[in-house]
Amino acid sequence: MTDAIAPTADLDRLAELLGSNASPEHVMDISTLDGFIAAALAGPDQPRLADVLPWILDPERTEQDVGFGSEEEAQELIALIGQHWHDTADILADSPEDYEPVLYLEGADDADGDVFVDGEEVSIIDDWCYGFVLGLQLQTDVFERLPDALKDMLGPIFLYGTEEGRPELERLQLTPEQHESIAEALPGIVAAVYAHFRGDAESIPTVSA
Repeated sequence: MTDAIAPTADLDRLAELLGSNASPEHVMDISTLDGFIAAALAGPDQPRLADVLPWILDPERTEQDVGFGSEEEAQELIALIGQHWHDTADILADSPEDYEPVLYLEGADDADGDVFVDGEEVSIIDDWCYGFVLGLQLQTDVFERLPDALKDMLGPIFLYGTEEGRPELERLQLTPEQHESIAEALPGIVAAVYAHFRGDAESIPTVSA
């Protein structure tokens, strides 16, 4: 008898709902949500989705009424968020090295003068990093419990994901190649944080910009 494979969340549909009037006005976008979920599950507390759902629906905590387009859309949205949470938990538990962040890409057809690395699309990581930072900040004394090596790895995430990091990021003037190397390092950072708080960390690589 084989184990049944749980269905994976339809991320395209989830992104569509998050960006539409079906969702509350201040809800996270799909990339911020993915970073937030990754941090929530990789960190020490591993909160329940029900406990952090208010932050997903209103991350700035505006205290405005959380309204949905309809009851059916609300149910679909919450179900898809829950499935993505479940999928991410399974990946981190079974093979954290296979985790891949949900990132936006700047494409060759964009009309805003985008920058490319060898003609390829460039990853937009600000939203994901913001979600990841928020997901860590909601947990108990998480930064005091991180070794220096992991703090160094998280440095670029805090540059991209916080208002305080923006001036330093602008000062550094990273090349497109350096930027993309940080984007490529995100899965390893999530896996390292998860391994550390599960007590099975071995060696933690460094990430340099």
